[in-house]
Amino acid sequence: MGEDEFRLLYARLGAQIFSYAAVRLSPEQAKDVVNSTFEVVWHKRDSVPAEPSQWPAWIFGIGKNHVLQELQRVRRKHHDNRFLAEHGADVDAGAPDIADIVAHSDSGRRIWDQLSAAERQLLNLAFMNDLDKAEAAALLDISVTAYTTRVSRLRQRIASLDAADGELTTTEGGGR
Repeated sequence: MGEDEFRLLYARLGAQIFSYAAVRLSPEQAKDVVNSTFEVVWHKRDSVPAEPSQWPAWIFGIGKNHVLQELQRVRRKHHDNRFLAEHGADVDAGAPDIADIVAHSDSGRRIWDQLSAAERQLLNLAFMNDLDKAEAAALLDISVTAYTTRVSRLRQRIASLDAADGELTTTEGGGR
């Protein structure tokens, strides 16, 4: 099978394989099936049936196998998710307590709200964007030394806001 023949088969059968897959899968999964089917066809182009009239049936067989594999993958994923939902506590006994997560996220939101716009920008650059000091300093149009100093001050400010927030929640009876 040559490249021109492959293109003609793709143009002729791609939509039909998509339709077959889309009846059984989501449209995104059906597109993936078409792509993976023709990827296999291209890789196995040297072992296609000798008679070109048999090529469509051969390609549909590959497509059908990909649909079945995708259905099995979805079924396994569903089964795995059900198992985790039913036995999740037994599987991951070392998971953090959800109450602690909620308390810390709520505290973090209150601290975030107290930061200025410049402090929020610095926090994002320093801790959220995987930038090194030089890149972050360049984005702020300051020296690396000034950047390091500002990050140090921001850490101190966040620590003091966190301490104040801890005292506030303890006195309100919402201990952490």
